[in-house]
Formats: sequence, C-alpha cells, structure tokens
Amino acid sequence: MTCVQFQTAAEGVAREEALFATGRPALLLWRSVEPAIVVPRSRARKAGFVGLAQSAARAGWPLTLRASGGGAVPQGPGTINLAMVTPMPQGARIEDGYRLICGAIAEALMRFEVVSDTGAVDAAFCDGDWNVTVGGRKLAGTAQRWRPMGNGRSLALIHAALVASPPPDTVWPVLGAIETHAGGITPPRRQVHVALSELLPATMPAKALQGALLRAAEDRLRHLTGPDRKAA
Repeated sequence: MTCVQFQTAAEGVAREEALFATGRPALLLWRSVEPAIVVPRSRARKAGFVGLAQSAARAGWPLTLRASGGGAVPQGPGTINLAMVTPMPQGARIEDGYRLICGAIAEALMRFEVVSDTGAVDAAFCDGDWNVTVGGRKLAGTAQRWRPMGNGRSLALIHAALVASPPPDTVWPVLGAIETHAGGITPPRRQVHVALSELLPATMPAKALQGALLRAAEDRLRHLTGPDRKAA
C-alpha cells in the first residue's frame, strides 16, 4: 500500500470513518491536495462558527469537520495522515492506543536515526500529552475514537497527523482565530513545530519514510489481529 492522495481532506476523513464503520482491521496512509483545517464537529455548535468558517475559506483554509475531539489541524500536501483501525484487547485503555501509534512512528523515524519522544508542547496546534516530538518540538498529533465490540473488547480508530513540510505562513492567523473562537486554547506558534523535511535528508525519497511508517504500523496491527488485517 502507498500513500493515498485525496483531493480534499474531507475525503480522507470520510475514508477513515468508512473503514471504522466496517469494524475490520485496516491501515490508511493519506494526504490531501487542497489545503484545509480540520476541526472537531462539536465546534460547529458554537455561536459564530459560520462566520469563522467563511473567513477561513476566504483566507484559503476551508474548515472540515471530524468526529474526534482535540484542536484544529492543518491539512494539505504538507501533512501525512496515518490511520489504524484495530480491535483492542480486553482491559485495554486509551493510553494503549496512543502508545501503539506513537510507537509505530518512533520506530519508523529510528530507521533514519531520528529520535522522538511524546509529550505536550505549549502553543502547538491540537496540543496534547501524546504529541510525537523531536527536540521538544511537535512533529505529529494523535487522536482516537473507540466503540464497544462486546465481550469487553473495543474497536479503535487511531489517527496521527505528521507535519511533512512547514505549513504556509497563511495558516497561522487562521489557526489563531479558530482557537480564539474555541476559547481557552493558546494560539499556535510556528516555532514550536518541526517538519519531516527538516529532519530527513533532502535527497531521501518521500516514499522511504512512508514505507517505514506502513511497515511499523502493519507489524503492530498484525500482532493484535493476526492475518485479518486489511490495507485500505
């Protein structure tokens, strides 16, 4: 499987949701051609959201809604998304899902001698304790959705968005306006983020890291599901 290219981020989000709905193990690596900012669906219920969305679209960053929580995430050619759909063992906790995908990313990066960690980064977009960081700067954010399968087990959609190249300058004022509208969220700053293009040799083909990400994710999915995994 290679990195799937969608025209819009909405198509990528919809594919993730469709895979989750099937209830079967799956992997999806994707990016979008057109820029967008993905925000939690709950934001659309706040007063003033329609005007905010119109303003973001005029600035070249239309808003796309997702079912999971968190903050605003820029999408487009400079973002690579890794999604895993997997049954979780009985007694598994949300932290286990985060360790699963962060571990896959860490393994892929180590193939290229890039050491990563996890943790919150103040003033990062969609900040959280399970950011993947390099040198204290945010490289990837993670999110999850779980639903019960019965017998004490759950199905998880585990997602990571990796910054492949630095976002355009135009995104930062829009991200700031979105998080100000949400209330209580620090406006993101570019300086606290790092991109794969800054960490890897310029001559390295993009497919090299993509292949490493898929292999690391497939190994973990195979461990949980056996031969039943499916590449999307």
